Amino acid sequence: MNFVMNLYLYALLTKTLKRTAGRMRVWVGSALGAALFVLLLFVPGLPVFIKRFAGPTAVSMAVTAWIFRIRQIPALYRATGYLYVYAFVFGGMMKFLFSGTGFLHKAQGSIWYILGAGMLGYQVAGWWLRELKKRKNVTVCRVRLCGDRDGIWLDALVDTGNSLREPVGGKPVSVVEAGVLDRLEGVKKPEKLKLIPYRSIGRENGLMEGYEVPEIVIDHEGEMLRREKVVVGISRTEISTDGRYQMILHPDLYRE
Repeated sequence: MNFVMNLYLYALLTKTLKRTAGRMRVWVGSALGAALFVLLLFVPGLPVFIKRFAGPTAVSMAVTAWIFRIRQIPALYRATGYLYVYAFVFGGMMKFLFSGTGFLHKAQGSIWYILGAGMLGYQVAGWWLRELKKRKNVTVCRVRLCGDRDGIWLDALVDTGNSLREPVGGKPVSVVEAGVLDRLEGVKKPEKLKLIPYRSIGRENGLMEGYEVPEIVIDHEGEMLRREKVVVGISRTEISTDGRYQMILHPDLYRE
């Protein structure tokens, strides 16, 4: 019962505080808070004031601070205050329903299991909808890289966050996995080499090896867009962990 109540209370608190709290932290924190509350009741020799008031308050504050990564005392007091208001309203509402409705009074134990299952379903549905939204917002298209005599087709992610540009001419830079340009004749020539500055996580400043490809052909919703003398950088790591695409296409090249 305490565990399920904590899940709902911390879900409400997440919305109120507008703080990001991972699902795992909320579930673990709810379980930990419930376990510590029960433990307080069974510790022998503790005064009733500590068991009923001071102890639960300390547990609530500690768990709340951990779940939401709160470091400032005023913010913690505010969050705990909201938590106790929600607990009072939620507890009062459940007590009224259980005492005023015969059916619910007899099924109190089952109701808490249903509420727990409902919260789990809510969390799973929320995760699924967010993943679905991410997939819908991702644009993957077919791109043909052309060498002097041949060409290869790749699946490319149109990355709106890609702002890479070649420093001398300012041309937009797309990125492919290492080895892709080796399959094109006449591309990796010394005179076509470009050094492209970039930043990434864990690396403040770096230089990416790149080359100028004679032409690329982009399948833009059935219409073939041709771009000449396109700069393509080489990534030494996998571009897509699941192999869904092998190239990151600069958004300026995808626009008509």
